[in-house]
Amino acid sequence: MQDQSLKDLQDSERKQVAVSAFWVALGTMTSRVLGLMRELVIAHYFSRTATDAFFVAFRLPNLFRRIFGEGALTVSFIPVLTDFLKNDDKKGARELVSSVFTLLFVVLSILTILGTYFASPTVTLLSGSDEFLAIPGKLELTIHQARIMFCYIMLVSFYAFAMGILNTLKIFWLPAVAPALWNISLLTGVIFFRDRFEISSDVLAWATVVGGFLQLGLLIPALKRSGFFPRFRKWWGNPAVNRVLRAMGPSILGLSVMQLGVLINTYFASSLEEGSNSWIFYADRLLELPLSIFAVSLGTVTLPALSAFWSRGDVDGMGKASMHAVRLSLFMAIPCAAGLFMLSHEIIYSLYEHGKFTAHDTLMTGSVLKVYGIGVIFATCVRVFAPAFYAMKNTWLPALAAAIALTCHVFIASVFTKMYGVTGLAASSTISGAINFLILIIAYQKLVVSLDWRTLTIAVSKFILASLVLMGVSLIYGPLSLILGPDHWARVVCLLVTVTASALAYFLTSWLLKVPELTETLGEFQKRIKSKFKRK
Repeated sequence: MQDQSLKDLQDSERKQVAVSAFWVALGTMTSRVLGLMRELVIAHYFSRTATDAFFVAFRLPNLFRRIFGEGALTVSFIPVLTDFLKNDDKKGARELVSSVFTLLFVVLSILTILGTYFASPTVTLLSGSDEFLAIPGKLELTIHQARIMFCYIMLVSFYAFAMGILNTLKIFWLPAVAPALWNISLLTGVIFFRDRFEISSDVLAWATVVGGFLQLGLLIPALKRSGFFPRFRKWWGNPAVNRVLRAMGPSILGLSVMQLGVLINTYFASSLEEGSNSWIFYADRLLELPLSIFAVSLGTVTLPALSAFWSRGDVDGMGKASMHAVRLSLFMAIPCAAGLFMLSHEIIYSLYEHGKFTAHDTLMTGSVLKVYGIGVIFATCVRVFAPAFYAMKNTWLPALAAAIALTCHVFIASVFTKMYGVTGLAASSTISGAINFLILIIAYQKLVVSLDWRTLTIAVSKFILASLVLMGVSLIYGPLSLILGPDHWARVVCLLVTVTASALAYFLTSWLLKVPELTETLGEFQKRIKSKFKRK
C-alpha cells in the first residue's frame, strides 16, 4: 500500500512538472517573442558597428547576472529554502531569504562599483583585437555603454532572487512573464526615443536599465503577498546561509566556466570580420525562443520538484522524474533542431533582412543558426541534468563537466575559426555542449540512479522518425516561393505556411506513433480544463 502511494505521488509530481512547465513556457515565450521583436527593431535601426558595441557591452553585466543571479545563487538557494518549507519552518525560511538578500546586496553593490570603474580595461581586454579597434570610435562606444549598464546587474540579480523564491512557492507564471517588461522598455526606447540621444544607440543602454527596474518591480507585490519580502538582516553566523555559500562555491566556479565560454566566443568573434558578434548574438537570441519553450521552462520547474524528491530520500522517483523531463525536452528539441537545419536562412531573411540588415548578414547569421540548432538537443538535456545535481546539493560535478567542455571549446575554436570563420566558432560551441551533456548523463547513471535507457531509446526513435517527416514537409518552401514570387512579404507567408505545415506533420506523426509525451500531457490538460468547468 505504501509503495502504491509512493508511486501515485511520483506520477502526480511528474505530471505537475509538465503542467507547470507549460505555464512557465507560456510566460517565457511571451517574453521571448517580444525579445525577438526587440532584436528585429535593433537590427533595422542600427548599423553592425553600433550593434556590435552594444552586444559586447551588454555581455559584461549579463555575464555576472547569469553567475550570481539566475545561476549560482538560485541553484544553491532553492534546495535549502525547500528544506525549510518541507519542515514547515516558515520563520527560518524568511530569515534565510532576508539574510541572503542582504549578502547579495553587499556583493552586488561592490561588483557594480568595480565594474563601472574598471569598464575600460575590461572591455579592451575582451574585444581589443585589431579588427575591433580598426573601426573608429567602436571601442570607446562599447566602454561608454558598459558603464551605463553595469548597474543592471543589481536589478536583474534581485529579479532572479525573487524568481527563485516564488518558484519554490510554486508561483511560476509571473516570474516567467516579467522579462517581457524589459523587452517592452527597449522596444519603446528604440522606436520613440532614439533620436533624442546625441549617440542614438545610447538609448539601448538606458532602456536596459529602465527595463531592469520594471521587471523587478512586477515581482515585489507577489513577494509581499507571499510573506517572503526580504528585509535587511545580518548574514554572518547563520548556518542556513553558510549552507548556501558552501554550495555556491563550486556552482560559481561551474557557471563562471560556462559564462567564460561566452567571453571566449566574444574574443574569437572580435578577431573575425565586422558583424561577427552581432551574427552570433542574433542567432543565439533566435535559439533562445525554442529553448525558452521547453529547456528553460522544464529546468525552472524541475529543480524544485527534484529537490523535493531528494529531500524525502526518493531516489527512484527522482530518476524517473529526470528521465521524464529529458523525454519532454527531446520531444521538442529534436524537431526544433531539424526545422532550424532546414529553414535557418529562410527564417533570418524573413525576420531580419530589412533596414540596415543586408543579404550578407542574412547569409552569415543563417549559417550560425543552422549549426546552433543542432546544439539545442544537448542544451536541453544539460538544463535537466545540471539541476538534478543541484537538487542533491552537488554543485561540483556540473562545474567539472563545464570546465572540461570549455577546455575542449578553446582548442576546437582556435582551429575551427581559422578554417570556417564564425560558423566554425558556432560548431565548436555545439561540440562542447555535447561533451558537457555526455559527462553529466554518464555521471548521473554511475553516481545517482540507473536510468531507463530502453524507454528513452524508444522515445527518441519516435521523435527522430516524426522529425524526418517534418523535414520532408519543410521542402514545400521552395515550390511555394516560386508560386508566390520573390517579394519579401510573400517569402514571409511562405515561411509561415511551411513552419505551420511542418509542425502539424510532426505532431500528427507523433500522435499516430502514440508518443506518450504528447498524449499524456494533452490528457492531463484536458482533465484540468474539465475540472475547472465543473467547479464553475
